[in-house]
Amino acid sequence: MLRRRLPSLTTHCRRCLSTVEAGTAYENLTTAAFNRLGAQVKRVGGAGDKGVDFRGPWSLPNHERFYVVGQCKHYERKRIGPSVIREWEGVMSRQDYDTVGVMVASSGFTAESAQVALSSVYPMALVTLAADDIKIAGDTPQIVAEDRGRKARISKQGIRGFIWNKAADPFIGRLVVAKKHYDVHVYDLDDPAEFTIQLLWDGKPLPEL
Repeated sequence: MLRRRLPSLTTHCRRCLSTVEAGTAYENLTTAAFNRLGAQVKRVGGAGDKGVDFRGPWSLPNHERFYVVGQCKHYERKRIGPSVIREWEGVMSRQDYDTVGVMVASSGFTAESAQVALSSVYPMALVTLAADDIKIAGDTPQIVAEDRGRKARISKQGIRGFIWNKAADPFIGRLVVAKKHYDVHVYDLDDPAEFTIQLLWDGKPLPEL
């Protein structure tokens, strides 16, 4: 009688992806996205990061350079609540005056958290940066697209939301946020899976995320 060989625990665990690895992959995705917009941010997450996952300068066309510090939250379904934003205000209180704090989340923010951010005295932006499932590609955790039928054409990650408060206006107030639909013939144009965000500066598109 032939016995079916079961995969070993070691083999199975090679395919597992820890929360830390998934978070690191999302942080790398975020820094790459901002750098395509003209920023020069680097990931600084880890022990002693003091609540900051990435930081660096951002130069927009015909605008004085300013600095960005950011924190990333990669959750599959959970939206960011107001307590996280209040904690982020504590981080921002230790930054220089020419610094914009960016909170980046894969599943977006609650209305309450947006209100806290918009009323903050610290320059702050909330960015929803969608990501497909994070899996192991070779030996490195990466964010890859899955085949999902009609929506499989969305093979890249994209910004689904970008808002900022009045305190951030001196730095990014000239940005204009517009929806860019994948297919204008879809049934529900408000479905977040059907569009990404196009950022405009002085009426001209910045590179796509």
